[in-house]
Amino acid sequence: MRYYNVPADFKSETLERYCELSNTYPENKVMETYGQITVGNIVGSGRAGDLLPEVDMNKLSKYVNDSKQKGIDFNYTLNATCLSNREFTTKGIKELTDFLDTIYEIGINKLTIAMPSLIELVNLSKYQFEIKASTLCQVINANKASSFKKLGVDRVVVDESINRDFNTLRNIIGAFGSGVEVIVNVICNKNCIYRMFHQNQVSHDSSMEKKSTTYYSHRCIMKRVEDVGNLMRMNWIRPEDIKYYSEIGINNFKIQGRQAVITGDIVKTVESYFRQSFDGNLMELLDSFSPTNNFKIYMDNKKLDGFIKPFVEKDNFCKNNCDNCNYCNKFIEDKIDYQKVSEVFQLAREFYPKFDDFINMVVEHNYE
Repeated sequence: MRYYNVPADFKSETLERYCELSNTYPENKVMETYGQITVGNIVGSGRAGDLLPEVDMNKLSKYVNDSKQKGIDFNYTLNATCLSNREFTTKGIKELTDFLDTIYEIGINKLTIAMPSLIELVNLSKYQFEIKASTLCQVINANKASSFKKLGVDRVVVDESINRDFNTLRNIIGAFGSGVEVIVNVICNKNCIYRMFHQNQVSHDSSMEKKSTTYYSHRCIMKRVEDVGNLMRMNWIRPEDIKYYSEIGINNFKIQGRQAVITGDIVKTVESYFRQSFDGNLMELLDSFSPTNNFKIYMDNKKLDGFIKPFVEKDNFCKNNCDNCNYCNKFIEDKIDYQKVSEVFQLAREFYPKFDDFINMVVEHNYE
């Protein structure tokens, strides 16, 4: 059985569709949805609040009740990477424990957490929460997985950067057990220098009533359009390749994209992974069919068959030294329209610097 953890859109009809999919594809199940409140939120998470559905505690309570009636759990995301040290103050501890009281009373007993201090706080509370270590914990080896297990974590979402390192994944499973989870529709650049800082920025944005800065998101896109090979290096997992993960003992899969539930189609994404087949543009699937920008690249998913095989069959195939490898670029060179991609990339390179709030503010300040 393959279990999926998917973003909540807080609609009862979507839960019904997940139940229908589980009946149609009996070897797969939406085990839980995940999300957070955005109204009156005091604890940040891994997504900026202005990109998420508007949800208050009453709406969350109703959704949790609907979920349980349909046999689907709800996992509350407390995966901020920074709380401005509030968790080390008497006032902050009271706020956090009061918040745990509230969500437990409405039926939530599963949490996704990134900060070890918050994991300890939850485990010291009077409630028995099941804790999942967020991908933001950057679990990249067996030692880190084992440390989180000793800290009282029940499941762990590994860092996306090791999605294709099957030797490391096997070692993590050996150290942690069956509760290892991977994100399938990865959209982040591999080995991104901005990643940990972007996470901190978003953690603050998600608990503030202000629009998220575009500094990191724009640089993410600019890195993507440097080289078509970067699209291949993003560590996504195609629906057709899920079998390789099941074969090594991974049966927990996460679909990321809380920001996509408003304008995208999460159900279509889930069905593609349940079916283990997708005929179309992989880039659209990764974004859960939510339009993120106007610089569209078409990458035919079916033409990518076989891409993952060297990673599966050869231990440590990827040395994380792309200049000395070039496998990704060579694989894609005859499977994509290079001229069209180059034109789109050039348009993006010209567009984004013009709308860089950070650079514009610095330049304006320097000329005052």
